[in-house]
Amino acid sequence: MLKAAESEVLDLAFSPDGRALAAAVTADFDGVYLWNLEAAATVPVRLETEGEYRGGLGFSTDNRWLGWLEPAARRVYDRDERAMSNTSFEVMKNTHGVAQSADGSRVISQHGLPDYCLNGWRSIGDEWIRSWSISTAELAVESVTLSEDGRQFAMLTRPAVGEKWQQGPRRVEVRDAATGVIRGVGDYPYNYAEPLLFSPDGRQLVGFNDMTLLVWPVPDVGSLGAPRRITNDNRKQFTALAYHPSGSRLYATSNDTTVHVFDTESWNWVGRFTWQLGRLKAVAVSPDGMLAAAGGDKGDIVIWDVDE
Repeated sequence: MLKAAESEVLDLAFSPDGRALAAAVTADFDGVYLWNLEAAATVPVRLETEGEYRGGLGFSTDNRWLGWLEPAARRVYDRDERAMSNTSFEVMKNTHGVAQSADGSRVISQHGLPDYCLNGWRSIGDEWIRSWSISTAELAVESVTLSEDGRQFAMLTRPAVGEKWQQGPRRVEVRDAATGVIRGVGDYPYNYAEPLLFSPDGRQLVGFNDMTLLVWPVPDVGSLGAPRRITNDNRKQFTALAYHPSGSRLYATSNDTTVHVFDTESWNWVGRFTWQLGRLKAVAVSPDGMLAAAGGDKGDIVIWDVDE
């Protein structure tokens, strides 16, 4: 059992070699905790953020860098040099949202007044190059997420025109991350936006709303259609999702203190873990598929062996 202060665990990430675990938490401060899982004493390094945590917790493929997203920047910790750095994606004014691919190759930034745009960036060496821009002057954008390989991204959108635009229905859009061009759209049946997540191969897109999982197939081009809905077997809400790297299992935390495990072909329950950590808020699976971790609303984190 690991402890990240008396605070809610927002996100978890394993390093590619499975030897480190990072946790983003919230309390009187926002911060990231980093553990060396091979150390004799599991005392974390605490990394303070400069603003509200906005997701994207993850390591570089060589294990050296740990990065996450803040409202106006991508913040990176160099584990070798023990130094922090920020990359801003501002245009005329500050960025108010950033999403990145798991491999760190692409970033999408959101900008409000006066820019009103969505920008796509790719990493070349130590620099970020803007490759496309979409106007959002008449488009409300939420829940932007990129696939692991950085080839596509998904988001929830609705027209932002007229006095009552906030009452309009949302839809799911999947776009090419290199060009910003739409590849497909799907129905989104709820009034509240929640996070989206691609499967490791990019062929599925999942989300949740309260006690219901949402699953869309992702074709190369064309309609995603309406999502398949899988309802929790109790009245508790789902809170976080993570795929096994094989793509064959989805791990879902819930306010019922349980991690549910689903087969991603049949969407039947194939397992569940109850860890008595209170309400679970985050879940992660190591890149080799050997370990899983879940974090609760009081800063407790449990790690266990995965037997797929």
